[in-house]
Amino acid sequence: MNISTALQSFSRALMPSLAAAAILTAHPALADGSLANLIGDGKPWEMYVVKRKASNILVFRPDGKGTISDGLASISVTWRAVADGICIKPQGRTGEICHRLTRTSQGIAASQNGRDVFVLRR
Repeated sequence: MNISTALQSFSRALMPSLAAAAILTAHPALADGSLANLIGDGKPWEMYVVKRKASNILVFRPDGKGTISDGLASISVTWRAVADGICIKPQGRTGEICHRLTRTSQGIAASQNGRDVFVLRR
């Protein structure tokens, strides 16, 4: 194999990675917080709260607003995507709560300090 052939093979092998990088650069919402942006599609999610062993309904809209309800009460929240997850600020509360998001066999897990807080599924 000569140098020219080796360079062509290397270029062909590298093209899918370069294409993916170009797509992520062109669409920053996909690059940072892609699971958060998936959650923020305006459709309801079952939000299983691990500690309470109870489910709520979570709806996050693309405009950064949303609701979390348990059937009896509902709270309004704002949310934003961050590099490895999502930050949520309940209405009337100072400060936001940030969670790391990971895809698991049960759904999308939201964790703090290495512990799952809630799991989202449809």
